[in-house]
Amino acid sequence: MRFIRTIVFLAACSLLVVPGCHAQATSPSVLQLIKDVAYNELQDRQQDSFWSYDIDQKIGPTSFAKLQVETQDGPIFRILEQNGKPLTDAESRKEQARLDHLLNNPGSLAKNREDHQQDEERMQRLLKLMPDAFLYEPDGSQSGDIVIFHFRPNPNFNPPSYEARIFHGMAGTMEINQKLKRFVAMHGTVIDRIDFGYGLLGYVDKGGRFELHRQQVSATRWKTDLVDVHVSGRVILFKSVSKDHHEVRSDFQPIPRDITLNDAKHLLDQAVSQNEAELQGGSKL
Repeated sequence: MRFIRTIVFLAACSLLVVPGCHAQATSPSVLQLIKDVAYNELQDRQQDSFWSYDIDQKIGPTSFAKLQVETQDGPIFRILEQNGKPLTDAESRKEQARLDHLLNNPGSLAKNREDHQQDEERMQRLLKLMPDAFLYEPDGSQSGDIVIFHFRPNPNFNPPSYEARIFHGMAGTMEINQKLKRFVAMHGTVIDRIDFGYGLLGYVDKGGRFELHRQQVSATRWKTDLVDVHVSGRVILFKSVSKDHHEVRSDFQPIPRDITLNDAKHLLDQAVSQNEAELQGGSKL
């Protein structure tokens, strides 16, 4: 679950009325800003920083309220509510059994850690592509330190991988904090169908939408607080994100870097008890 609000996007350049959209290359000053942003994001990801946070998530027609805790073995979570209702006793036991199995099964734990690491490495590769994969043009509007750029595929960029082809196949807008040189948001659309192996190995349909937003949670740390993905096809970039996925994260709390899995599970158990107490208290009103 990562930086990605996992990634995100909206408004294809071909659908936007942007003067000179197909003619102008990225100006040197804007390109340097994009390079600085990518560098800062990559540097941030090189340093361990663990957090707990609430998740309001909708995957397809089903919604969940979760608490997630980050650890060196990857993030672990506990479902607190489903479709706006507290879990039944049977569902709570099932959720407890899932967590117990994860923490006590070396194979499951290794897969959790590996999936998280693969998402992180994929995000780092995509960040490195940002300056070269797209052409950027200022939107002309500004709100405080936030500036907006339209981006579109750079025709001179040759994607080196399947994931790079998906990334490169989008156009839309990007928000950047120009003072801190940090990525704030990305809204985009897949502007053409992307086939892999003539569609035999996978594809992503035209019109898929992605949105991602980041917020500053400390003097030096930024976290993804929105992931919104709506695509059709047989390929998706991140293992932690589905093809029809809306996720809002909130109440970020720093976690010690040496937190153990048992300590993380204890935080999740406490959240369950607190949630149940709040629901019981509300039912008495």
